[in-house]
Amino acid sequence: MKNNIIPYNPKLRAYAKELRKNSTLAEVLLWQNIKNRVLGVQFHRQVPLLEYIVDFYCHELQLAIEINGDSHKYKYEADSKRQGLLEERGVRFIRFSDEDIKKNMFSVGLSIEETVREMGKIRVSKNTPLTPPSKGESTRKNFGFPKKEKLKSKKLIDKLFSEGKNISVYPIKLIYLKTELPSEVAVQASVSVSKKNFKSAVKRNRIKRLLRESYRLNKALIFNNSNDTFAFLFLYLGKQMPDFQTIDDNVKTVLLKFKKKIDDD
Repeated sequence: MKNNIIPYNPKLRAYAKELRKNSTLAEVLLWQNIKNRVLGVQFHRQVPLLEYIVDFYCHELQLAIEINGDSHKYKYEADSKRQGLLEERGVRFIRFSDEDIKKNMFSVGLSIEETVREMGKIRVSKNTPLTPPSKGESTRKNFGFPKKEKLKSKKLIDKLFSEGKNISVYPIKLIYLKTELPSEVAVQASVSVSKKNFKSAVKRNRIKRLLRESYRLNKALIFNNSNDTFAFLFLYLGKQMPDFQTIDDNVKTVLLKFKKKIDDD
């Protein structure tokens, strides 16, 4: 894909190099989630454009990502002027606060991926992992959620609703049913979000992805502690858009309650 070149002041090179060497924590965290073409396109750090430097930039898409830390609190007019001049050159901006990066990286990653998709330049693989880092962990782990573990059978889903038991930890409800599954499959799982509460398909799909990601990260609680096989359906009952941490905490609690229940039975 041909890159769109925007000229810049060569004097900014040395300053950009210093900024890369002295990255903020938020910049380091975000870089770990977008470098090495993880979204299908290449981002670069501290890129000179015209007379300015943007935090992260993709030449292929002309997409700039900016992190608004404390230094931006009193620079609204300057930031707006800079952004306006670059937008005239075809650059698109997305901005996140320092707090967003530190506390809600998973949602930030989804927002960036959605923007890349919307720009229509590339097609992001559905299998691209966007794993939120756990405490004390800097590397990504992919525990997998293969096709054979995804609940697709309409007949089995209908049976879940008619015969299944449930465990609720608002806003998550787990409907489960002991059943026969293909060899080497402990659980088949699916997720659902109410169209009544979220009329936008984009929002429903976002919540579904949060649910799948949390289940993927925590399913070992079940896979490693049961000799039976089950069908799972996770329902999101809330009316507000959740962040990943809320989803993850409640999915984990639901799975632990499920584990206790089958241990007691």
